[in-house]
Amino acid sequence: MARTGTGRWAAIFFLLAAGTTAHAAGLESGVVSDGLIWTDKPVRIDRKVQVYERVAVEPVTLPLRLRPNARVTVLDSTSFADGDRLYVLTDAVPIDPKRFCRDADGTVAICGQQARVAFKRLIAGKSLTCEEDIRFASISFLTCSAGGKDLAETLVANGAATAATPRLAEVQCYIQFLQGQQHR
Repeated sequence: MARTGTGRWAAIFFLLAAGTTAHAAGLESGVVSDGLIWTDKPVRIDRKVQVYERVAVEPVTLPLRLRPNARVTVLDSTSFADGDRLYVLTDAVPIDPKRFCRDADGTVAICGQQARVAFKRLIAGKSLTCEEDIRFASISFLTCSAGGKDLAETLVANGAATAATPRLAEVQCYIQFLQGQQHR
């Protein structure tokens, strides 16, 4: 007889503990449903009868991996074509490929072509990790890096492009400051 009473008390204690735990977890008491909670098969939902919470899903943006070959078509110091797509660096403004400028010693240089060649050397045969900022038809505006170095920042630092965003304006000002110090 003593065992039967102990069993009852154990059952009562178990129910109280389960109810307290469910209440603490925010679960409501009520009729248990035999309906599926989760399924891996498509289910048709009648919105007039069934109300389900919509969970917002954040888009996952995977980095774009590009590997331009040695014969990549470089249009200027910030854009190149690969197949039927045109890729443009978002943060940098190119130097006009036809632009001439004077070196520190006064000789005339084809700095537009030098900037284009500098960009080609940065990307040709390298693995580029890019984030696509904007896409219009077959043109993609990108923020890219090669070997852990940001391409637009490298181009601006080398004078092969000018800053198009505040992110690189500081780099450009610093380079111009250094160039001014060298001419004194």
